[in-house]
Amino acid sequence: MSVPKDKRGHGQLEVNAAALDLCTYTMIITANEKIFTNAQKEFTTKLRDTALEIHLLCWEANNIKVDGNTDRYLRRIELQQIAADHCNRMCALIEVAKPLFHLSSKRCIYWIQKAVTLRAMIRAWSASDFKRLKPA
Repeated sequence: MSVPKDKRGHGQLEVNAAALDLCTYTMIITANEKIFTNAQKEFTTKLRDTALEIHLLCWEANNIKVDGNTDRYLRRIELQQIAADHCNRMCALIEVAKPLFHLSSKRCIYWIQKAVTLRAMIRAWSASDFKRLKPA
């Protein structure tokens, strides 16, 4: 029997897919030189670096095999927390980008929603790990 979609949790692969989506979306839109001019290249680089870091943190955390090892468990939780914190940073950067690059509200809401959704998925993943893997 299958679980209804609204009752399912988010697996690590879904989190990684969402992190990759945020990263690629950020890379693609910031490559548009008509909107993201070279005059603000340092800021655009911060946006790109933050999105890439979120993806890499999720990837690294997902590839830690805990198997009852407390140090690996703590490292995995730490990476998840840092990734969630970077999602917050991403939202702040997008907020600054809006007036700086004259971005539409619609684009910013869409972009921020990607980061907020990913942050919630990462936190749910971390809570699931805590229940499932916490050392005795």
